[in-house]
Amino acid sequence: MPTIGQTVLGVLDIVYPLEEIEDRLRASGMTIVALSLAFVVVASFVASLLVHRLVYRPLRDLEAGAKRIAGGDLEERIPQRSQDEFGRLAGSFNAMTHALKEATDRLEHKVAERTAALARAQAEAARGEKLASVGLLAAGVAHELNNPLTGVLTFSSLMRRKVPPGSQEAEDLDLVIRETKRCAAIIRRLLDFARDKTPEKKYCDLNALVQETARIVERPAQLSGVTVRMELDPALPPVWADADLIKQVIMNMLVNAQHAIEHKGTITVRTRKAGDKAELSIIDTGCGMDEATLARIFDPFFSTKGVGKGTGLGLSVSHGIVQAHGGTIDVTSAVGEGSTFRVTLPLAAAAAPQGVGA
Repeated sequence: MPTIGQTVLGVLDIVYPLEEIEDRLRASGMTIVALSLAFVVVASFVASLLVHRLVYRPLRDLEAGAKRIAGGDLEERIPQRSQDEFGRLAGSFNAMTHALKEATDRLEHKVAERTAALARAQAEAARGEKLASVGLLAAGVAHELNNPLTGVLTFSSLMRRKVPPGSQEAEDLDLVIRETKRCAAIIRRLLDFARDKTPEKKYCDLNALVQETARIVERPAQLSGVTVRMELDPALPPVWADADLIKQVIMNMLVNAQHAIEHKGTITVRTRKAGDKAELSIIDTGCGMDEATLARIFDPFFSTKGVGKGTGLGLSVSHGIVQAHGGTIDVTSAVGEGSTFRVTLPLAAAAAPQGVGA
């Protein structure tokens, strides 16, 4: 009698032949292998995308950022693509770049300031040497010319008394006397320029000095259509200065401002306290100056005025006076817009000798 297994195999053999069952099993195995391979390929592709996005791209961004910094570009930032370790590293890298940029900017600013200060110091030293050499020359020339001019003026004046008034000889002698006096005035200015006069300092009201000096030029300025406007700080403390020398500086700058205005215009005189200094500004609406003129404005005998209208010593003398007081004088200007001269002088409280009260 056949067993149950034999009976089942017999039934299966009748329903599905044995060869067909083997073929079906073989086909199923191939399908499983193909699906497995497809799954491996898809999984590898997805893993590759994840590695590229999460690892390769952040590393490439970091590499590119390092190259830019090495090339001196501190403006660009690394993209912060995620909040993981690479994202935090990119954020730290950007913070480091920003700090480096700020430090570089501060350093460049300080270098520019030091360079400008060095250039100013070199210019002051060159100007000082030039003033010293020109001063020696001016002193020698002035002394050589002073005695002959005195003789010419004396004998011209004596001869003028002997000729009848209104005659041609009188007019000629008046011209000689007038021009001789002008030469004598130029020589006096040369001597003042060459003389190393120590300022006799005392407490001075800068506003009062400005007002006294401005009265001298205010009337002639009004006749030329020039208005002198005062903007004086009533609370300005006293300055420690030589009043006569400071008046000379103010006069030189006011006269220059008036000559710079060809037609109608305004001269503004302003005083204020600037730290431990008193600042005097003289602002005109004149023709202004170009860069070449500004570079030489304090040079001895340099003048933009016509022949016979100036010696070019006013601002040079003023520069020396202000320096002798421990102050500064500078000018800013633009062609067609006018000029601004600024003078700073030590306040009495900061410059007075020890033991002297205000």
